[in-house]
Formats: sequence, structure tokens, C-alpha cells
Amino acid sequence: MFRSMLRAVLALLLRLVFRPRISGLGNIPASGPCIIAANHLSFCDHVLISLMANRPVWFIGKAERLDGTGLRHRLRVKLLFTLGFVPVKRDGGAGGVDALKRAEEVLREGRIFGIHPEGTRSPDGRVYRGRAGVGWLALATGAPVIPCGLAGTDRVQPLGRLMWRVTRFDMHFGSPMTFPEFAGREGDYKVRRLVTDSVMEQVHTLAGLDYVHRYAPRSTPAAEAIAGG
Repeated sequence: MFRSMLRAVLALLLRLVFRPRISGLGNIPASGPCIIAANHLSFCDHVLISLMANRPVWFIGKAERLDGTGLRHRLRVKLLFTLGFVPVKRDGGAGGVDALKRAEEVLREGRIFGIHPEGTRSPDGRVYRGRAGVGWLALATGAPVIPCGLAGTDRVQPLGRLMWRVTRFDMHFGSPMTFPEFAGREGDYKVRRLVTDSVMEQVHTLAGLDYVHRYAPRSTPAAEAIAGG
């Protein structure tokens, strides 16, 4: 109950202060699992998506954020879980495998899992080629993919800055995408690649940003794995 109330209050404040331009919320299923696949412009993207969506959205995050003691730490942990935090230890390849397993668990539990297929933040505000993890998740779980295009979130929290700036941003959700013709073929990289490219085509169209037909530089091994590299 407390988490739901806190999330509602934060979402209302965000709408009042930042006045975001949002469309397509009705494309997010009212119940059941789905994957929200969004381009990645800023560290704040997952927070904004989780608060603006009509249901909680769960994202992978570093388990180390749960380390600490004291009241301030406890409040921070409560806030993280309110925002849909899924802790994973990002220690090399093992962390990447764990990230994929946790993502699948979230979907099997009927929740929404959020993913940035690019695997890292865009260095220049464009949309880059997605890594094939979103294709694997969609095919392995049968969950529909909701493409999400973001624009302007890199102005809310520019790269390298801790504090947010009050400025408008765009968040547009597309129609659910399913791939029944490829059911059971998540082990085929070419199929995962085809599914991922289809999703990213919708993402960059919704974002209204230029598309780059190559990968953005990779970040951590776990991020690579959850992105499907």
C-alpha cells in the first residue's frame, strides 16, 4: 500500500513539474506480462518510464545499491523498490546470466519488465542498433513487446550530471508487438536479430530521432547480457 501511494505521489509531481508529452499509455496491457523496450538517453530513463506507465515497470539495477546502513539508506532502498528495482550482482559473465534469469522471472510472474535494447546510453542523442536480448526475452516468454520512444530525457539529466533539470520530455508507447510465427526459436540468433530490429524500428520512429545502424559502445558485462550481446 505504501509503495503504491508513494509511486502515485511521485508520478503526480513529475507530471505537474515536468509537463511531459506522453502518448500510447493505453497500449500497455492492464494485466499480465509485457516488455517495455525503450531507447536509452539518460540515467533517469528507467525512473521516468516506471513512474509514467500505468503499472509498475521493473528494471535491472546494481545489487550494490542495497548496501549500507542507517535511516537514509533504508529510505533510499524503499524508493528503489517503489521504482521497480531488480537487484543483480554485475560481476562479469555470471552477473549477465543472472540478469537474464531475473528478467525472465519478472515476466513469468506476470509483471512488466523494462529494457533498453541498446545496452547503454546514447552518446549523442540518436537511437542505436539494439542488442538481441529483447528478442530472446520476447520469444522465450511469449510476452508482448511495447516499443517506447523517448526524446528529451537527456536534457532532464545530461550525461555526467547528478541533478535533474526541469524541462519537458517526450514518451510515446507503440502498439504491442508479438511474434507467434517464431515461437520456440529463441535459440536462433537470426530470428532474435530479426525480432530486435523490428522492435527498434518502432522505437526510433516513436522517438522521432535519427537511427544509427551500428551498436553503441558497450558498458558492463551484465548490461551486455541483458541487452543480448
